[in-house]
Amino acid sequence: MQHSSEKRLTMAGQVFDVVAFCRLQDIDEREILKLVRLIGRFASRLEIQMNLTKRPPRFR
Repeated sequence: MQHSSEKRLTMAGQVFDVVAFCRLQDIDEREILKLVRLIGRFASRLEIQMNLTKRPPRFR
């Protein structure tokens, strides 16, 4: 028997609009189109982040 917290279940179940999520994260349009072709219009946060190409870190 596995125990899981409610917080873990709700975070795993969230589905985001890929285009809206990427625009909030300041991801360029080419990357957004690539993601939509790859994973579809809606996906979890983890799916979106794992399929992004690594961007160089932004230093302040």
